[in-house]
Amino acid sequence: MLNLKVGDEYQALMNRLSQIDEEKLTATDFYAKLNEIRFELNLLKARSDRCEESSRESGFSFHVGEVVSFDTWGALEQRYTENAKQADELETKLYSNINSYDFKAMNIKIRARVDFLDLYFEITKPSTRHDIKKFLTEKTGIRHYIKESLNGYVIRLHDMNSLKLLNERLRCLDHFGLLHQSMKIVELEVALDFYGYKHLGLATALLKSLRLPSTANNFRVFKTQTGVFIPIPVNPIVLHRKLKDGFNIGMNHRLADEYWHIYQKQTDQNGTPLKESEWRIRAEKNIKAPVLKRLNNSFSNIRQLLLESYKGLRFTHLKAEALCHQVDVYMNKIDVYGMEKESYFDSHRNLRKLTPDIEMNAELSRLVVNAVCNLAKNFKHYS
Repeated sequence: MLNLKVGDEYQALMNRLSQIDEEKLTATDFYAKLNEIRFELNLLKARSDRCEESSRESGFSFHVGEVVSFDTWGALEQRYTENAKQADELETKLYSNINSYDFKAMNIKIRARVDFLDLYFEITKPSTRHDIKKFLTEKTGIRHYIKESLNGYVIRLHDMNSLKLLNERLRCLDHFGLLHQSMKIVELEVALDFYGYKHLGLATALLKSLRLPSTANNFRVFKTQTGVFIPIPVNPIVLHRKLKDGFNIGMNHRLADEYWHIYQKQTDQNGTPLKESEWRIRAEKNIKAPVLKRLNNSFSNIRQLLLESYKGLRFTHLKAEALCHQVDVYMNKIDVYGMEKESYFDSHRNLRKLTPDIEMNAELSRLVVNAVCNLAKNFKHYS
């Protein structure tokens, strides 16, 4: 057994160890302080060992305080580390609960963005897909995905967050005799970006609170594998580890008419890392042609189409008067609590689709509406 002769300095280190257990520290700060104390303890041990060796060589007796086993330190360290782990897990569960959020007070900014849109168009000038791609690359410096479709083509346009940007890009197609009346939006992906988030648990909180139709299915996490189904973990701690490891959350098949996607965005569309200040939690909704056609997918209707699309990114929360059991379940178990059920009348004879203990999140709804309206202003000339 390795022993350490210590006195007041050892006791001071033990007192500091007790204090950090009582402080409200993040896991990073806790381990930093723990390592600092461990380092000082090792220095104290080395000094004590030198003193003991010197006393043996000189024949004098040397004693500094009590003899304390390093096993004592190990037990204390294990205890405090376990406490820190429990505190860290509680923090994750709290941040994974949308009821824990005051977005304004926490300075979390919400921005509405068009991730991409697929635009169908026809031209009068005889040209190939390759001709169009080559011309656009030369004029814009950006490579575009273009495919043949029906009597024309479909082009994918990323980050078109204003009508001005769209028109600038489409002017390049006038070179080929663009038929403006032919333009239809055949796929659209809109997003809500949450900047300034403090914890990855926000992604879990959005999942648990996202309002989904009763037909939604295929709830999963995924990374790079294709054809591998991994169900969303029930435990928020396990999902948090997945998210830290780069996993995404998906709802419905990605080729379905409607598809939802939640993840931590740290790169741009080309895979280039973003500055940390530009990292955000992103919630996306992808909408395919069958749904868009029902909403009138003419390009001239783009502003209204955006407003309708964002109705698929709404959020709920647990009612304030929910029972303790319901609060505990909501905190500790991951589920799609905002998923609609078969319509029913509540005790006040109101027709409802959400479970009795879930309601729309009024505060978050206001912030989302503001973000969407700010985006829609950029498209107001095509209303």
